[in-house]
Parts: sequence; C-alpha cells; structure tokens
Amino acid sequence: MSNDSTPAHTRTGHVPGHAPTAFDPARPWDAVSLAISGYRDGAELRPVLKDWIEFIGARPGEIVYVDGGSPPSTVRRLTRMLDEGLLDRLELLTPGHFENHRDRCYIQEYRAGRLATLPYVMFIKMDTLPFRRGHHDWLATDLQALDRPGVFSVTHSHQDNPPITRDGPYIVYDFTSLNFALMKRSVFDRAIEDQIGDLVRSNFRAEYPPKIRTEERFKRMLVEWLWHHQVLDHNLHTLARAESADYTINHVNKRGRELLAIRRAFRARKGLDRFYDAPLYYRPPRGPLKRLGQGIEGRVRALRDAILKRAGANRT
Repeated sequence: MSNDSTPAHTRTGHVPGHAPTAFDPARPWDAVSLAISGYRDGAELRPVLKDWIEFIGARPGEIVYVDGGSPPSTVRRLTRMLDEGLLDRLELLTPGHFENHRDRCYIQEYRAGRLATLPYVMFIKMDTLPFRRGHHDWLATDLQALDRPGVFSVTHSHQDNPPITRDGPYIVYDFTSLNFALMKRSVFDRAIEDQIGDLVRSNFRAEYPPKIRTEERFKRMLVEWLWHHQVLDHNLHTLARAESADYTINHVNKRGRELLAIRRAFRARKGLDRFYDAPLYYRPPRGPLKRLGQGIEGRVRALRDAILKRAGANRT
C-alpha cells in the first residue's frame, strides 16, 4: 500500500505512457487486443473464450494466446482455434524450453502483452468467468475511464489486495489482477520498461528484480507485482466495477470439466450473492445428493477417527 496520505480516488498522478487514446464508442472492441496466456488449458478453452467475447460485446479486434509449453492435447485445441479464426496469433513453446516452468509463467504473461498490437490490451485467464446482463456501454465507459488522471488500469474485484475506497460505480485498488485487466498498451509497455526493463533485455536470465520483494512462492506473479510497484511509484490507482447479478467476473481457480460444471451454475446465477466483490472463489450451492454424500462421508470419517483413537488408547 502507498504511504501517500492523499485519498487514492482524488490523486492526480501522471500515468507513464499515458495519453488520450481514440476509439469508436459504437465499436470499442475494435481497439482492444485480448491477451491470454496459459498452460495445459483444456476443455474450457473454447466455451470460456466465447463467454468473454459475449461479455465484451463482440469479437475484439485481436485475440492472442501464448502457451507455456503444454502437452499435445492442449496444442491441438489451440491450433484448431487458430484455424477456425477464434485466435489471431498463437505462440507455442517446446516443452523442454527454459521458460516452461511454473515459477516463470510471468514470461508468457509478459509475452502475451507484447504480442498485442492494438491501442488497448485486455488480459484474461481461462479459469476466470465473466457474466454481463445489460451494461451494454461498459467497455466504452471503462476505456474512457483510462483517460482519467491517475488511473492505471481497470481490473475486477479480487482477493490479492484489499480495496482502498469507492469512486462512483467503481471500487478503487492499488493492485491489478491478471485474471482480468484492461489498460492502454502504451501504459503496459512503459510499466515493463520502468520496472523490469533490464530483466527483459537479459531474456529473463538476469537476477529477479530486487526491488520487487515478495515471498518466494509469489515471485511467479511478477507481472502483477511490477504493475503494483508502478502504481505505488507514481501515486496511481486501479478501478474495478462493483459486482451484481447483472455484472460479475470471478476467478474460480479450476480447470477442465470441473470448471465447466462451475460455469454452468455461474451462468445460471446460482448462489452468487456472497461472492459479490468478495475475496472468494465462486462455488455453486451444493445439491441435495452432494449434501447427502458429504454428510455420509463426514460420518464415516468421524467413525474411523473414533476407532483409531480407541485402538491407540487400548495399546497404551
């Protein structure tokens, strides 16, 4: 969090790389590159991407995907999507490459942004579900918000850093989540140069940037951390639309068939209330059969523990 005592929503910090950017308010998606990175994405790829296109309002001007060295099953799905025109640019990596490592997934996230060619970049993840009913002008409004003084990006309500305050329809943060992030491409490029330019020029072989201090297990979130440092260094902030039954973006942190089952409940708007603007992964309400099964499982576990405890007491 910044030490600046000025409320975040009244700051007028200059956004490096920031200048008014033109787009057609009737077709704002034409100015947006959808930037995706992933590894071992599976059956969710096509339906979740189509959910995002529906959420945006139309197919964006460009869709790019950077894969981190997935096995052939994922590669086949991606190349079919490329052949069908669902993707415009696809970057694949041989599985044995230096960059194919869980702790270096930030390289693919960086490269997805670098592949983008349009004035605005929208970063998404395939384990993040969007839903919109109404709010037809959301994208044009959020692109306009990026021209406001001190606004670094538009993101979604998330669990990585707590909110700072409210600003009209937006919640204000100092952290941008890669699960959904909308920013000017010039702002992305400048943040990369300011925060990790030397690391990029070393082809990511140089030392991890010492100014970015975090636990070892979180170092793979380098792109999000460098955005956070750029916000703090320049007294900026990020915006996230408050959620409702008609506008929701939720990181569910699942994949494959399990994600698709959650997606069905999410799109049916089942049990959403407690997840609005909350640091929680969306999970649908349990059905009667699942509740019964979990109840039986709990009783079996309690009986087993009691038997083991009694056996241990008898041995002593």
